[in-house]
Amino acid sequence: MTRIIGVTGGIGSGKSTLTARFSEYGFLIVDADAISRTALEPDSACFADAIALFGPDALYPDGTANRRYISSRVFEDPTLREALNGVIHPYVIREMLRITEESELALAVWDVPLLFESGVDAFCACTIAVLCTEEIRIARVAARDHADEASVRARIKAQMTDEQRAARATYTIRNEDTPEAFLKEADELIERIRKELI
Repeated sequence: MTRIIGVTGGIGSGKSTLTARFSEYGFLIVDADAISRTALEPDSACFADAIALFGPDALYPDGTANRRYISSRVFEDPTLREALNGVIHPYVIREMLRITEESELALAVWDVPLLFESGVDAFCACTIAVLCTEEIRIARVAARDHADEASVRARIKAQMTDEQRAARATYTIRNEDTPEAFLKEADELIERIRKELI
């Protein structure tokens, strides 16, 4: 049976860099964000339920989701965001489990931004929180997404804090130094986890 390592971290923390490193070591990587994007495709199992939360304005004339409209609504309305998560999260978890169960690899990494908030950590043999100061994260995201500082701060504020993640994670890793230093620490952590879980 494949054992699952849950990786989480705030926006701009370097979570994707860590999961990419795990991939180089031959781990199966399952990306919750990539799967959640398919939830708003017309052929997904939860498409109709998700669209029903927003009404006809959530659809383009061709029947595809108006993602910009949906994003603006959930950003403004926490209750609506919670309702959408209630539809999408079970779908994402089912898909992640399916992908993992079909794999013959001993270890899988689940890349899940809302790992603890969604309860997905219950499926994990261990969890890792990637931590980084807010100022560095803001600078990274602003450069990467060409976003203004205020919008990045709002996105960070909507997420769990690093302190909350660290309190619940099995392991933590900081990403505030050079990329080389982070990868060196990542390599050490990967080797430690591999010894403990296999």
